[in-house]
Amino acid sequence: RINLKMYKMISRTFVREGMNMKLLKRSSIQRGLVKVDKETEKSKKVANLKWYWFGRYINYIKNYEHTLERKFPRTMHMYRVFSVGTRDVYTNLKSFVTAIKKQGSNGADSLTREQLQLMYTMPRDLRKLLPLFLLSAAPFTNYIIFPLALYFPHYLLTSHYWTLQQKLEFMLSDHKARLKHNRPLFRCMQAELKSIKDETLRIKWRDIIACLGSGTHPTTKNIITCSKLFSGSPYSLNNLKRKHLKELLAIHGMSLWRPFKRKRLMERGMLILRMDRAIIREGGIKEMSNEAMRWVDTFITLTLSKY
Repeated sequence: RINLKMYKMISRTFVREGMNMKLLKRSSIQRGLVKVDKETEKSKKVANLKWYWFGRYINYIKNYEHTLERKFPRTMHMYRVFSVGTRDVYTNLKSFVTAIKKQGSNGADSLTREQLQLMYTMPRDLRKLLPLFLLSAAPFTNYIIFPLALYFPHYLLTSHYWTLQQKLEFMLSDHKARLKHNRPLFRCMQAELKSIKDETLRIKWRDIIACLGSGTHPTTKNIITCSKLFSGSPYSLNNLKRKHLKELLAIHGMSLWRPFKRKRLMERGMLILRMDRAIIREGGIKEMSNEAMRWVDTFITLTLSKY
C-alpha cells in the first residue's frame, strides 16, 4: 500500500510538472510572437515616417520654383530668360554646325530654308553674344551684365532671349529703319531710266517704275522681261553708282563701312536666291510656320504669285 501511495504521488508530481512545462513552452512562443509583432509595427511606423518626410521633400522641391518666383519675381524672370535662351542658342548652334558640314559635302544649294537662315543669323548672333559671355565669366560681373542686357535686349541680346512681343517690336523697328531707304533707292533706279538704250526695254521699265511709284506691284512677267537690265548696264552690280550701292546696302541692313560692298551684295543676292528655291522645294509658303513667314518677309520680298 505504501508503495502504491508513493507511486501515485510520484505520478501526480510528474503530471503537474509536465503541464507546467507545456504552459512554459506556450508562454515563451507567445512572447516571441508578440515581440515580432511589435518590431514589425515599429518598422512600419518608421517606414511611414520616412515616406512622409520624403513626400514633403519632393513637394518642397516641386514648389520651390514657385516659392522663389513669388518672393523674387524679377530674379526668377531673369533666370528663366537666360536659361531658356541659352538652351535655344545651344540647339541652334548644333544645327548650324550640321549645316556647315552639309554645305561642305553637298554644297550650299542642298541646304534647307531653315539651315540657310541659320547660316545667315548664327554668325551675327555669336558675334553679338560673345562679349556678353566673356564678361559674365569674370567674378561678380554677372550681377551687372545680365540686368544690363535685360534692360537693353535689342542691342545686347539676340532673338533667342526675346519675348514674342519684343520680337515683333524689334522686327517692326528694323523694318521701319530699312524702309527709310526705299524712296532714295527708287530715285536711283529712276535716274538711270534715260540711260537705257533699248527703246522697247526702256518703255517696259518705265511702266514698271510708274507702277512702283503709284504704290502698285508690277507683274512677275513684266519684271522678267526686263531682267536684261540687271545683267548689264545700268543695274548690274559692276555698273551701280556709289549712291545706289549705299542705299542698296542700307535697305538690306548691311554695313556701309566694311569693304567689298559689291561682293557682299552678290553673296546676299545668292542667299536670297537659294532661300527662294528652298521654299519652293519644301512646298511653298503654305508649309511655313508663322514665325518663319515673318522672318522671311522681313529678309526678302516674296513674289506671292510664284507660289
